[in-house]
Amino acid sequence: MTRSRGRQLQRLRTFVRDVAGESAQDITSILGQHVAVGREAVLLAERAVLEGERGEAVDAEVEKVEHRGDELRRRLVAELAQTLVTPLDREDIFRFSRSVDDVLDNVRDFVREWTLYRPEGARNLFSLLESVRTGLDALAAAVAAIGSRPAGAAANLLAAKRSTNGVRRRFEEEVAELFAGEVSPEVLKHRELLRRLDVVGLRLGEAIDILFDALVKRGEGLSAPPPGAAPPPA
Repeated sequence: MTRSRGRQLQRLRTFVRDVAGESAQDITSILGQHVAVGREAVLLAERAVLEGERGEAVDAEVEKVEHRGDELRRRLVAELAQTLVTPLDREDIFRFSRSVDDVLDNVRDFVREWTLYRPEGARNLFSLLESVRTGLDALAAAVAAIGSRPAGAAANLLAAKRSTNGVRRRFEEEVAELFAGEVSPEVLKHRELLRRLDVVGLRLGEAIDILFDALVKRGEGLSAPPPGAAPPPA
């Protein structure tokens, strides 16, 4: 088979997959897996905080999860390069994946800093991590609904956004409580760890906003319930 003939067959296969909707499903699947990997990293961070676990072992675990996220991003780029029809705007898909990757990177950095700073206690770090995990759960539900239930995707994105707002609110309250007393090295350690989790929440919020923008571009997401309404079941 000549090289030209091979390229023609590859384009034909790509066209058939696009028409059948398989390419869009593959892209959505990779995005969903990327969010799931982010959730896995948060679970490891929660375990480290709850159990006071520090050191090379937990750092290596999170690094391994973060590398899986990098591999998923490479798969996504390859899929976008050979797909004719995508479920959302290509640039939005790429930006969304980058923001999810930023979430992973900052969770990894939080675990590293937890080991390096060795604070005496966890204070309310877990509550921020829990809000991040809740936001990732809602984001995963939104990604899963992109192809079949766009209104459900929008509702879940609103729920995810409420969770990220909760991260910022808890960050501000906890920092205020820290600085209400004497400033000590221990206080400064917690301030740095809280700030890292605030950045995780900000990056997650960016991913949510990008996905919402992408739905609006596609003419969907405009009929979502008001922010106070409960999202439909996933």
